Amino acid sequence: MANDVKLFSEFQPVTAKAWKEVAIKDLKGADFDKKLVWKTEEGILVQPFYTEEDLPAVSFTKDDHGKKGWLNYIGVNTSDPAAANEFIRRMMAFDISGVLLNIEDPEKIDFHILLNDVNPEKIEISFQLPKPSPSLFRNYFDFIVSKGIELSAIHGFVQTDVLETWSVTGQDPDIESLAEQMKVTAQAEHFKGLMLSSHSFVNAGSGIVQELAFTLSKVTDTIELLEKTGLEREKIIDQLALHLAIGGNYFFEIAKLRAIRTVLTAILERYSVPVPEVPVLSSNAAWSKSLYDPNVNMLRNTTEAMSAILGGCDAILIHPHDSAYNDPDEFSHRVALNISNLLKEESYFDKVADPAAGSYYIETITSGVAEKTLQLFNEFEANGGYVESFVEGVIQEKIAELREKKENETALRRQVYVGTNKYPDLQERTPSIGKVLDDTAAFDFPLLRPQRATQRFEEMKQRTRHEFELTGKLPKVYLACFGNLAMRKARASFVAEFFGTAGFEIMGEFFFDDIKKGAEESVKSDADIVVLCSSDAEYETDGKLFAEGFKQCGSDKKLLVAGYPAAITDILRQAGVDDFIHVKTNVIEFITALQSELFAVPAKA
Repeated sequence: MANDVKLFSEFQPVTAKAWKEVAIKDLKGADFDKKLVWKTEEGILVQPFYTEEDLPAVSFTKDDHGKKGWLNYIGVNTSDPAAANEFIRRMMAFDISGVLLNIEDPEKIDFHILLNDVNPEKIEISFQLPKPSPSLFRNYFDFIVSKGIELSAIHGFVQTDVLETWSVTGQDPDIESLAEQMKVTAQAEHFKGLMLSSHSFVNAGSGIVQELAFTLSKVTDTIELLEKTGLEREKIIDQLALHLAIGGNYFFEIAKLRAIRTVLTAILERYSVPVPEVPVLSSNAAWSKSLYDPNVNMLRNTTEAMSAILGGCDAILIHPHDSAYNDPDEFSHRVALNISNLLKEESYFDKVADPAAGSYYIETITSGVAEKTLQLFNEFEANGGYVESFVEGVIQEKIAELREKKENETALRRQVYVGTNKYPDLQERTPSIGKVLDDTAAFDFPLLRPQRATQRFEEMKQRTRHEFELTGKLPKVYLACFGNLAMRKARASFVAEFFGTAGFEIMGEFFFDDIKKGAEESVKSDADIVVLCSSDAEYETDGKLFAEGFKQCGSDKKLLVAGYPAAITDILRQAGVDDFIHVKTNVIEFITALQSELFAVPAKA
């Protein structure tokens, strides 16, 4: 076959208009936009299909100059430098190409101990500090020179994002010390001394457009603040790098990384200086992880890593799956590292420079993300920039508004977190949640509170666990099943999952042909809650009979109905039904109120 023969060339191309006409015909009069087009939480329209006609005029392809692949980073706690060194050397066997040293106390760091037998020419050594420490990097560079290594031979970055620390803790940003630190790091031409992070926004519940716009606003404010200390604009921008959080919205996370390069370049060009290539480190956000059923986090880490790589990150740091509640052991770190290794060695993600390029869908949503990001960025620049907007509380307000929408979707289980608000492990018992930063501290403006999307479910389940530790008793749920097999099984499964999210004990499914006997047996049980599970049609005939028999027995147990038979809800309530649970029930609100009622009663002796 000749090389210039195009596959399927004998077929005429199908236009977007033709596709839409067929879809409208199949909809039989239903509105195309209302039925098939959906809008993201930040207003980006997503079509049911895309064609070549949808490709944006601007290209979002990353210019890698022929380079493929990414650096495989690992985070290292340096509170014990000798133990940290042992850990780094063991992890070198699993093909790490970069280490991110988390340094709380620079005075305790002895690089001859911390980096013993670690070659900074072969492994990127990077740093994360809560506040600037120029002396740390003087010591580091002295260490490098003492090893006979040229400073031009080392790569890495420093994340001392003083505005992020200020936004989360209220600690005043020390711009003067940051500028002094950057004067030191500028001595190494491949060492980026100004890495800024997006994690505080994502972990507070922001959307993707908000994350990018606020990060870019923080970039411009940081540049301007550093300029006031006397640093030259070009030298500041030359040291810039980004650390972006990765969330669970697979395709939009790909689009996010592709979009930010284009928007950042457009913004930096306003400074009338040469725009360098800005490296991007991606690492998993805490927001998308769960405390319960933590092994599911391995899957979340994998898809998030795929998004970051397909989006074109330069380096990736995958946090261990159990880091939400535990100090990860070596096995957890190995699993995290091997996600990257598997994507490279077995899935061949490093064989194509930009695999997302040309995808009608990804290119289009990338264009949408870029457009919305620049629009929101310009809005905040007109409002005075990041610092002024944060002091006024505008940024926090926008994030809170979107976070509430997300939390509501999670509480209604429209946004699924497997193992937490859907398919919970009914036998799981997990240690208490660690302390969460309180944003009610005495500051003139609210701070960003890092949390998980699943946190309200976790707190609800922890409340149940705490009650068990105090009383030795879990709330028990009795499933009273009758009638149609398919419906009673489906609703019993729904109920078990509904209460399982809060750690209640599901006693099991109890089937009755005799409704009166069923009411009597359920009353005799030691359950706290009895739930009727059947079809709406059988609720009409037998539900009222069950409820009346149940209440005649003088039971103080809660009687619920699985489903919402709208035509007879008042009749059932009058007969003795306390409430209804169904797919539109807010799980958090319902169970939290139920816990307050059940747990207010002292345990019986």
